[in-house]
Amino acid sequence: MRTKVAPFYFREFHARSATMRQMCELFTGIVLFGAEHLATLAVIVGTATALAVWARRASDETRNKIAIALAAALALNKTAAFWTIFAVEHQNWRDGLPMHLCDWSGIAAIIALLWRGQLAYEMAYFWGLGGTLQALLTPDLKFDFPDIRFLTFFISHGGTLVAVALLTFGMKMRPWPKSLLRILLWSNVYLIAAGTTDWLLNENYGYLRAKPASASLLDKLGPWPWYIASLEAVALLSFLVYYSPFFVADRVRKFEK
Repeated sequence: MRTKVAPFYFREFHARSATMRQMCELFTGIVLFGAEHLATLAVIVGTATALAVWARRASDETRNKIAIALAAALALNKTAAFWTIFAVEHQNWRDGLPMHLCDWSGIAAIIALLWRGQLAYEMAYFWGLGGTLQALLTPDLKFDFPDIRFLTFFISHGGTLVAVALLTFGMKMRPWPKSLLRILLWSNVYLIAAGTTDWLLNENYGYLRAKPASASLLDKLGPWPWYIASLEAVALLSFLVYYSPFFVADRVRKFEK
C-alpha cells in the first residue's frame, strides 16, 4: 500500500510519521521473517536456482521457451496486481500507476526476457538487486498468505529476481563497465519521473514524499527530505557492489592469460 501525503502538510505528516508507522505495524498481516515470509523467500531462491541451472544446461530453443514462459507469468501477475487495486481495494487510477522502482525493474525484466536487450537487463539487474531485493526482505505489505495481494506482491518482486538469475546464470548475460554510468543516469530519470508524478498527483511513488510504513533501509538514511539525497550515494555504492563480481572475474581471467 502507498502512503499518501496531503499537500501543504509535509511538516505535520513527518512529525507524526513515527506514530503512524507504529499504528500501521499493529495492522500489518505479514510477520517480518515469520514462517510465511521465510517460506516464500525460500521458494523464490529455489525457483531462481532451478530455472538458472535448467536453462544453462538446455538448448537455445528450450532457454527461449523458459524465458517466454517466465515473461508471460510476470505480465499476467502484473495484470492481476492492477486488478486488485481497482476491483478489490477500490482505489483510483492514481494509486495503480507503475511508478515505483520495482515496477520499472519488473517491466525491464520482462523486456529482457523477451528480447535480451542489454539496457533492459542492466535495469533489471541493478534495480532488482538494489531495490526489489530490499522490498522482498522488508515488504511494505499489510496482507499475509494466501491473500491475493500477498501473492501478486511476492510473484512480482520475486519473479524479477528469478528473471535476473535466469538471464545472468542461465543465459550468460552480464553488466559491463559502461553499465554503471547508464544505470546511474536512468536511476535519475526514474527519480525525476516519480517525483514529478508525486507532485502532480499527490502520491508517494518511490517513497520520495514519505518513508514506507514498515521498517526499511530508508530508516537509516536520515529524515525526510535528506534521505532522498542519501539514496544517490547508496545507489552508486550498491551498483559498484553488484558489479564487483564481474570486475573480479575479468581481472582473474586477464591475469591467467
